[in-house]
Amino acid sequence: MEEEEKFKDSEEKVELIEKELGFEESFAVPGVRLMNKDGSLNVHFVGSKRFRKWNLYKRFINMSALNFFLSILSLYIILNLLFATFYYCFGENGLSISNSEFSWLNCFWFSCQTFTTVGYGHISPSSMIVNIVSGFEAFIGLIFFAIATGVVYGRFTNSKVDLRFSENILINYQGKCPTLTCRLANAYDSELSDLEAILIMSYTEKKGDRVGRRYKKLTLELGTITILSTSWTLEHKILDNSPCNLLLDKKKIQGLEFLVFISAFDEIYDQKVKFRTSYLGEEVIDSAMFEPITSYSAEKTVVDLEKLSSYQKI
Repeated sequence: MEEEEKFKDSEEKVELIEKELGFEESFAVPGVRLMNKDGSLNVHFVGSKRFRKWNLYKRFINMSALNFFLSILSLYIILNLLFATFYYCFGENGLSISNSEFSWLNCFWFSCQTFTTVGYGHISPSSMIVNIVSGFEAFIGLIFFAIATGVVYGRFTNSKVDLRFSENILINYQGKCPTLTCRLANAYDSELSDLEAILIMSYTEKKGDRVGRRYKKLTLELGTITILSTSWTLEHKILDNSPCNLLLDKKKIQGLEFLVFISAFDEIYDQKVKFRTSYLGEEVIDSAMFEPITSYSAEKTVVDLEKLSSYQKI
C-alpha cells in the first residue's frame, strides 16, 4: 500500500509540473525545443492576429536607446512630411504667411508647429479645409506624444538586469556522487536579491504504442540565495532516486531538455524579475567542471563574465 501511495504521489507531482509549465504530455517530438535559449517559448499560434499592439510595445521597450530615438524621430518626420505636402497642395489660399513667401518648406515648419501645438503665429490657416486638417493634425500630435511619453516611461522603469547563463550544463564527478551543474551571473550594474531557482528535466518516453513527454523537477542543493553578489552555480546531486541517472546509464534519451527558471527582486527598480533558459541533450558536457571566474584585487572582488561558460574536462 505504501509503495502504491508513493507511486500515486509521484504521478500527481508530474502532472502538477506539466500544468505549471503549460506544456502537454502529448508534445513528444524529439529535437523540437520547448523553450529557446533566450527564454522565449518555442510556440507558434496559427490563426492569431499578425499585428498585436503588445508586440509593438514590447519591441519599443526592448530595443536599444539609439534605435528607439531614431524610430520616434523617423515617425515624427514622416507624419510632418505628409501633412506638409497636404498643406502645399492647397496653395497660397490655404495658409497665411507673414514676412515670407509661400513654399513647401514653410508648409513643413507649419506642420511641425501644429503637430507639437506650439503655433508661433507667423503662419496660420486661412481656409476652412486647412483649419480642419490642422486641427486634426494637432489631435494626432497629442496622441503621438502621449504614446511616446508612455513608452519612454516604460523604458525608464523597465528592469535592465542582464542575467547570463552558461552555454552548457556540466556533469561533475568530483565528490561523493555525480553533480549536474549550470552557472549564471548578473552582467548589469544592479543588485538582485531573494533569488529562487527551479530546474526541470524533460524527455520523451515510450510506453507501449504511446509516446509522451515527461517532466521531472530536480532537487537543487541550494535553490534560493539572499543576494547574487558574484555568480551562482546551480547544483543537483545525482542520487539513486534522481531522474538524471538516465544520463549516467549512457543511454540515448529522446527529446532531452533541461528548463531553468529564475525569479529575483531587482532592488534598483523595486520590482520582481524573471528569467528562463533551456539546454538540450547535446549541450550537456560529461566529466567536466566550471573554471573559477572570481578573483580578488586589493580593494574589490573581480568577476570575469567572459569565462562564465569556460570549463575543463576531468
